[in-house]
Parts: sequence; C-alpha cells; structure tokens
Amino acid sequence: MNKAFIKKYGTLLLLAAGAGIIFQLPYIRETFYVPIQNAMGLTNAQMGLLSSGYATMATLSYFVGGVVADKFSARKLLTFSFIATGILGLWFSTFPGYTISRVIFVLMGISTIITYWSACIKATRMLGTPDEQGRLFGLQEGLRGILNALLVFGMTAAFSAFADEVAGASAAIKVCSIVVIIIGILNFIFIEDTTTNENAESLGSVVTGMFKALLIPRVWLLVGIVFTAYSVYGLIGYVNTYATMFYGLSVAGAATLGGVRYLLQGLGGIVGGFLADRLHSRIKVIIGGCVGLMASFALYIVMPSQASLCVAVVANFFVGLFFIYAVRSQYFAVHDDAGIPVNMSGRVSGIVSCIGYMPDLFMYTLVGSWMDTYGRTGWNMTWAYAIVAAALCIVISVILSRVVKKMKTAA
Repeated sequence: MNKAFIKKYGTLLLLAAGAGIIFQLPYIRETFYVPIQNAMGLTNAQMGLLSSGYATMATLSYFVGGVVADKFSARKLLTFSFIATGILGLWFSTFPGYTISRVIFVLMGISTIITYWSACIKATRMLGTPDEQGRLFGLQEGLRGILNALLVFGMTAAFSAFADEVAGASAAIKVCSIVVIIIGILNFIFIEDTTTNENAESLGSVVTGMFKALLIPRVWLLVGIVFTAYSVYGLIGYVNTYATMFYGLSVAGAATLGGVRYLLQGLGGIVGGFLADRLHSRIKVIIGGCVGLMASFALYIVMPSQASLCVAVVANFFVGLFFIYAVRSQYFAVHDDAGIPVNMSGRVSGIVSCIGYMPDLFMYTLVGSWMDTYGRTGWNMTWAYAIVAAALCIVISVILSRVVKKMKTAA
C-alpha cells in the first residue's frame, strides 16, 4: 500500500466524514426536537421557522457557493466551513433564545453551503481520474452514512449521560460541534490546496462563467437528474411513518429503522460507486437504481393494509434505500460523464444543487396536504409521485446518455 493510495483514500475518508457530520448541526433539531423546544420555550411553528430560515438561505447559497468554489482554495473553504459551523453549534448549545437562534441557523445556511458544498464536490473530483469518479463519490456517500451513524451514537451517549434532557441535548450539540471543529483542523492539515492554474480566473470571469454554464443543455439535464432523484429520496423518508400507521410497526421499531438507514447508505453508496466504474457509466447505475425504485414504490400501492405484511413493508423499505443511495452516490460523479471540466465543477454543482434541491421548498407541504385530505389514498398519491419522479429521472438520464454519445462521436 503506497503513500499515494493512503493519501488519496485518507483524504476521501476525511471528506466523507465532513460531508455528513457538518449537516448534523443545522438539522440537530430533528434529533433533539423536544428537548430543544422545551429549553427555549418554542412553539412548533417557531421550530419550523428555524428550519425554513436555514433551508431558504441554503437554497440561495448553492448558487453563490459554485462561484466561490471555482475561485478560492478548496482547502481554505472547507477549513473555514467546519470551524465556523462548529462555533455556531457551540453558540446554539447555550440555547440563546428564538431570535438569536434564527440568526444562527441562517448563518449555518452560509457556512454549510456557500463555503462548503461545491468545494467538497470539487475536492472529491480532484482526487482521481475520470475512471475513478464513480467509486470516489460512491465511497464518499457510503462512508458518510457509516461515520454519521457513529457520531449519532456518540451524541446519544452524551445525551443519556444527563438526567435533565435540556442539559443532555446541550451536551450532545457540544459533542457534535467539537467534532466538526476538529474535522476543520484536519482539513487544513491534510487537504491539498487548489493548484495555481485552477485558481487563476478572475472573480468576474468565474461569475460570468456561472451564467454561461446556465446556457449549456447538459447542465440542465444534470439539474433534472438531481431534481427528480432527490424528490424520490425525500419521499422514501415517509415509509417509517407509513409502516407505523398502517402496518402496526412500533415506534421503537421505526426508530431502529432510522439507524439501519445509515448502514444501508453505506452499502448502497459503495456498491453503486464501484458498479458505476465497472460499467464505465454512472448513468447506467442511476437508470438501474430508478427502475428498482419504481418497483419498490409500486409495491406500497398494491399491498393491502395488514399487520401480517409489516415485515414485507420493512424489507421493501430496505430494498428502496439500497437503490436510492446507489443513485444518490452518482448525483455528482455523473458530471464527468457529461463532460463537465474540473475547473467548472464548482459553478455547475452550485447550479445543479440550487435548482435540484428545490423539492424541499414545496414537496413536503404538497404530499402532507394529500395525506391529511385523502388518508390512505393520499399516501398512494405520494407513492405515485415517487414513481413518476423516478421515471422522469430515467428519461432524463437516457437523454443525457445520448447527448454524451453524440459529443464523443463528434470529437
């Protein structure tokens, strides 16, 4: 095992650790919702506004982050992101009140996206050759899930060490924040700086290039792949609740499935990544995964609501998780298939993320209204939505494949 191999995959491990752990802080309220609510005396609406403040800033930040990633050193951007987010987490662990907390979450929308997300994608692409992109992003996705699980176990242990739930939640947030800061320091030590050539463009040129990238049809196909696949990813999260409501799954069982989900993220991401490189096509993995997802969601529609089928529902959930994480692992690896050069990686990933993750802004409200209005039929409408989104992802991926083939023929 040579030094180059250790350096490459050690760096990938560090990027994977950061890719999951940095987002634990802005989403910490999901893990410790009630203790945080009790500590600050917030209503459910106010808790929701903490989420919306972060989501709104994050959506705007993706676009700006693409410009930043192509102009400034990935090493410095990643270091700043982790240390700044960790400090914000430590501040939030004091439960400073609603108004200050909203400011903290908005600032996290900047520190976890503008200076982090596109820079992380670019740093991952720079680790290997075009033939290695699938496994690099697949390993990042898989390791991200496994390391996320380890952190959650550590945070849970910190929470359980205190009899008072408010003190426990504060301790858990502090543990997460300190880990994030440590990762930031490790990034500064081990991540290589962007080379001079890749950082030579003027800021004006990078900004102009960002808008020029919007005129490239392949970029919009990449947007379509993420938009549709991310929609499916969001909707699969409802299966836990579905199994509890209609198939008798216990609340403890549903919580256990949440932990298993991280392990399947590891399996699906790693298998999807290596399969993509073996097939010499990230697009084929996305298409195959979406076919599997369509079949998985169709089963929810046809299975009757009987407690005896609870095991079948859970098994189907595991299958769906494997497919969605295989697909998700190739979101950005497919940029190489599409012929996006590394020096444009930041701005293109910024555009793709900004628009591709927009289902967060409307999808949950939409399907929630279906469930409230139509009951079980509303759930079936949700599963049908997922099937349509997966089918559209297949269509867009096939179109991208044909465009890529024409490009190669023309060259």
